[in-house]
Amino acid sequence: MTSDRRIASVNEFLAATLLAGVALTWALAARHATPEGLAWTLDRLAGVAAYTLLSLSAGLGAVLKSRFVPSWLARPLQYGWHGLMSSFGLALTTVHVAFVTVDHQQPQTLADVLIPGHASYRPFALALGTLALYAALAVYLSFSARTNLPRPLWRGLHLLAYPAWLLATIHGWLAGTDQLTLLYLAGTAVVVGGAALRLFEARRSPQPSAP
Repeated sequence: MTSDRRIASVNEFLAATLLAGVALTWALAARHATPEGLAWTLDRLAGVAAYTLLSLSAGLGAVLKSRFVPSWLARPLQYGWHGLMSSFGLALTTVHVAFVTVDHQQPQTLADVLIPGHASYRPFALALGTLALYAALAVYLSFSARTNLPRPLWRGLHLLAYPAWLLATIHGWLAGTDQLTLLYLAGTAVVVGGAALRLFEARRSPQPSAP
């Protein structure tokens, strides 16, 4: 077995183990067989981690291939990290949503978390989170199917990452019960800063001469 294949096998094993652990914890929480507050804690941790990764992914995505990326971060690594953060961010968002349905304090049904405005707890804030999830999912699926989509359509769908991030930010700000102001300010700095650098570079790029 080659070194790359060995690493891939270890990664697959770790991912499967983590997934099994999350699924088991969710099943126990659904039966009220876990300590009170555990589902809420895991829900919040998954949400914070997901927001952090999606902010970093959106910020890095804005400056891909630009001169502002460090020279040691080769293009394959740029795209690799961008894709990895997006995938893990979406996976953690799914975990975040799953544990909302088994929270002992404010449990929501599957319809509550999948239908905007249907939630019994802070419906507007949760509706924004649902819309953010759908937008992020559209970005992920469009990237997976990019070879089969017209390029303008793919680019348009990929740009939904920014509305998804904005909706997630407002969702967290309104729905959260803990103080995460610094996290949202940092996320805003990363995404807005990345977009500003990209626009700055685009404005300074030489324009083609008129015929």
